[in-house]
Amino acid sequence: MLVAVAAWVVLLARYGGSIDRAVVGGEVLATVLFASVAVLAPGRRARQAIALLTAYVALTALGDSYWLLTVDPTGLSFAQREFEPGPTIALQVVRYAALLGLLAHATPPAGGRRWTWRRGVAQAQVTVSVTALLLLTTPAGALVDDGHSYSLFCFFDVAVAAAALSTVVGAAWTTPRPDRRATALLAATAAGVALLVLGDAVVVLSLTREAALTGSAGIGCVVAGGVVLLVANLRTGPLPPGVTPPLPRLPRRGHPHLVLVVTVAAQVLVPLAVSALAASRLTAAAAPGGAPGPGAPTLGTAVAALALSLVQALVQSRRAQLAQVAASAAGRDELTGAHTRRGLAAHFQRHVGGGAGAGRWTLVLFDLDGFKAVNDTFGHDAGDEVLRAVVQRAAAVVDGHGVLARLGGDEFVALLHTGAPDAPVTAAVLRALRAAVDAPVALPGGGSARVGTSLGAVAAAPEADLGDLLTAADRRMYEDKRRRRAARAATGRHAALPAPAPPAPPPARLPAQGVGGAAGGRRGG
Repeated sequence: MLVAVAAWVVLLARYGGSIDRAVVGGEVLATVLFASVAVLAPGRRARQAIALLTAYVALTALGDSYWLLTVDPTGLSFAQREFEPGPTIALQVVRYAALLGLLAHATPPAGGRRWTWRRGVAQAQVTVSVTALLLLTTPAGALVDDGHSYSLFCFFDVAVAAAALSTVVGAAWTTPRPDRRATALLAATAAGVALLVLGDAVVVLSLTREAALTGSAGIGCVVAGGVVLLVANLRTGPLPPGVTPPLPRLPRRGHPHLVLVVTVAAQVLVPLAVSALAASRLTAAAAPGGAPGPGAPTLGTAVAALALSLVQALVQSRRAQLAQVAASAAGRDELTGAHTRRGLAAHFQRHVGGGAGAGRWTLVLFDLDGFKAVNDTFGHDAGDEVLRAVVQRAAAVVDGHGVLARLGGDEFVALLHTGAPDAPVTAAVLRALRAAVDAPVALPGGGSARVGTSLGAVAAAPEADLGDLLTAADRRMYEDKRRRRAARAATGRHAALPAPAPPAPPPARLPAQGVGGAAGGRRGG
């Protein structure tokens, strides 16, 4: 490392403002050094990162060597009647892919994955928008649009510098609990990449103006960027493997308002500023004697920024739709189609809470007597079929009077807007509900099963807590269950049991969906 630094110091001292053997020699020396470090670096991650850096320097050295050693006027005009060969231009453009790969390699995983297409779209939108803003508001726009081949490199330098910035911002906003070492590595990598590309832009501009002092400053930035990348990857060492926690982690954000401000600025304000500036400069250029408008590279970048902003908006809209679908699915029981407890709570809060439903609502809790015997006799698939049939019948009774929810197992809740529990309409609904549940259920494999039901109804006052109401209804349901058992014992009748099973097991069983729900009831009558 000391030898390389000394050689670079000599190179800076001898630099005369042109691509010569000293410059190419320094690039070849850097390639050899980086390749050696990549082979000897501890840890696979460090070797991969330094290998990408080696690829960038090697492509630069190869392109400059071809330019220095050949006379090829088939490329693009550079400056003062000089031509940069086409192969050199191709190599110099391809090398930027290594820097983008280096940024991606240092980006910490988000959501257990290192890269997602949504994350990629968001970072691309920020990168291109920032690049367009820089081209529209800084001298970089005039440098990119002057029509020479070096402007192509300036454009890529600005774009990669913006990519380094957006990578750091994107990682900070998409990683819930960033590891300190991973965050430090990404910040150092972004800083090193920015020094490399900005130094390259300064060197390119110095070549067109034969400004040796400016070129020396640019080479100093390039050397500093390489040193930062080497030190960062060698000092960080192997990052600890990701461990999947037993429970989902809660996002930890220290500054939610700052997150909102940066998100709005990057995804909304910057694209709007790009649109306004591009339109303003085009309008001014169209006026007689107006200033020159933005060139094709700047205008193309602005259009790409707006297109990516539209794609990002569509992605966010799709994510919102998926979130709405997920929320709706969380409120619907997958086996029976009834509301879940979450859906019941939302309905209770929306319609009963707030005092608007005083005296108008009744909460009914009921379970299935004899349901455990159905599971034991016919199997859990038959139990699932009974649960589905009960929900369909109960929903037909409750339709127009309220909503039906399944708490789990064989426990159900009906929230009725029929008045108090002793109101005539409520009493009629409860009688119809009991009759619907008591009817035999035909099983797909033949035969039928029969269950009964015990009910507990309480008035649902707006100021009451849903959990307290369920507890009160549960007590009344067990009182009803004891009365029914006592009545059956007094009359000599047996508890409701399933009908006799067919001689052989059913030839075809239902798909085993929701088996846990059928067998997991806390009560079975």
